[in-house]
Amino acid sequence: MMKDIEMDEQFSKLASLIGEKARAKMLWHLLDGRAYTALELAVIADISKQSCSNHLKKLTTEKILKAEKQGRHKYFKLFDKQVANALEGIAFLTSQKTKREAIIQPNTGIKYARSCYDHLAGYVGTQLQEGLTKQALIQKVEDQYLCTKKGEKKFLEMGIEINPLKALNRKFAYPCLDWSERKHHIGGALGAALLKYMMENDWVRKKKNTRALLLTSKGRQGLEATFKLSL
Repeated sequence: MMKDIEMDEQFSKLASLIGEKARAKMLWHLLDGRAYTALELAVIADISKQSCSNHLKKLTTEKILKAEKQGRHKYFKLFDKQVANALEGIAFLTSQKTKREAIIQPNTGIKYARSCYDHLAGYVGTQLQEGLTKQALIQKVEDQYLCTKKGEKKFLEMGIEINPLKALNRKFAYPCLDWSERKHHIGGALGAALLKYMMENDWVRKKKNTRALLLTSKGRQGLEATFKLSL
């Protein structure tokens, strides 16, 4: 009984911590996987630097964020991928309150393509997952994606080696529920490697002050030529 009460209190404390308006704005922005200074986060949340520092102290104390010092500046980022997944989960619950948008997708904006911590999300992310699965480059087994022999060969042609990804201290690949599409995109080491490849080859570009990604014409051509994915 005491453990239940303690859990209730901890859950309530955490929900309050994340739900506060200014902190929620900062956390939503930090889902792009990058690190920001206190001043940058203060601008994002539209609060004073002093107020922002108080919020950041609470978030780092509870291990929602972590701070890293580089030179004269201190940078803040999400504590780990579990925090990112939890925040995306909250966003999914929020999207359930609204009706599904028209099937026609605008080819820009955060719902079309965005970073989900370090992997690709949005319409493009879910289409990529469906394309890789349809072509038998990956296959879903319970709560994870496995890379097939065909997939290993394809990814190696792209310069993505599968065994080193499997050796990392993280999940190799898993279905990450997309809050805007209500389908799955690819999370984990493979998802991060694919987004890194797309960034390095100018298939997608980051937009300033947003998690939205721009899918370039080169990216459209690359997705079609490499994965037979028409967008």
